[in-house]
Amino acid sequence: MARLIVLLSILFFSSNAISQATNQDSTKTGPYYFKNQDHLSVSGYFKNSKRHKIWNWYNPDGTLKKQMKYKNGQALWILYFEKNKPWLKINRKGKRKIIRACECREGA
Repeated sequence: MARLIVLLSILFFSSNAISQATNQDSTKTGPYYFKNQDHLSVSGYFKNSKRHKIWNWYNPDGTLKKQMKYKNGQALWILYFEKNKPWLKINRKGKRKIIRACECREGA
């Protein structure tokens, strides 16, 4: 009888924890901003707790460092910037396209 009570308790608490986690995850929808030492580091959008739409990463001076496009948590492409101008694009299959010459070579 004690084993049955323990088993039922485990099942109840684990299913309750799973449903709470699902409820919490599904409510994370909307814009996201992260500041590091008073400057914007990352901005993006969540849809059902997954990255969605375009996400931006910034350098400490405020210029755009990289940009990624997501659809329901799946990365579609990444774009690297130098002086706020794109120089390299990588698609989800890893194919690289150099947009213009760059001295930084970040992500190459």
